[in-house]
Amino acid sequence: MDNQTLEKLAFNLKILPVTDKGIPNGLPFLAMFNPESFAIKEDMNYDAKCAPANTGSDPIYKGRKARTFSIAFTLDGTGVNIQGVKIPVTAQIALFRATTTHIIGKTHQPHYLIVQYGTFIIMCRMLSSTVNYTMFDMFGLPIRAKVTANFVERTPNTFGDVMAMLSSPDLTHSIKVKEGDLLPLLTKDVYKNQDYEIQVARANKLHNFRKLEAGSTLIFPPIAVE
Repeated sequence: MDNQTLEKLAFNLKILPVTDKGIPNGLPFLAMFNPESFAIKEDMNYDAKCAPANTGSDPIYKGRKARTFSIAFTLDGTGVNIQGVKIPVTAQIALFRATTTHIIGKTHQPHYLIVQYGTFIIMCRMLSSTVNYTMFDMFGLPIRAKVTANFVERTPNTFGDVMAMLSSPDLTHSIKVKEGDLLPLLTKDVYKNQDYEIQVARANKLHNFRKLEAGSTLIFPPIAVE
């Protein structure tokens, strides 16, 4: 395997087994070929209860579900992509399984994972995978296969708490005023309630808060919001 091939492999799809803290914990799986397809799905969670005798509802936003994504890639045992070095497809599948679905004795569950392809890096867990064998040698052994792997995004509790905290009205926010901005609407964006505009005006020592100066910065202090 020459240096150019190694350089190409370094940018290919990688699946790394890690601990729940994100520390590498085993051999990574490195795909020979870049993915043939890459699909990301996002689902929003709404409460769409319908009142009796009504024919519709106004869905109430509850949160965003964990993203799921699907990756399809090819495994090759002919040596076409690595200067004639033939790595059996069965061995590549075994490594893929060891990385993604092997049950760890201490935890009685498969690895936590980090999937990286280009600038896409995500902590996740395996949901399912399908191996479709597409080519065989004269003895009936597979020499090429297509893998479709499905994952679910994982957000550790501490990271999720930090993200929620950063968007909380209990923290101080600062917003740069744009032309046409109105204090009641900015207040509603931060606190989900525009009734706090008087407190915001006082915090920023605004004498005429009906007309905001474009380019200025407003401070939105912590306010106990029920």
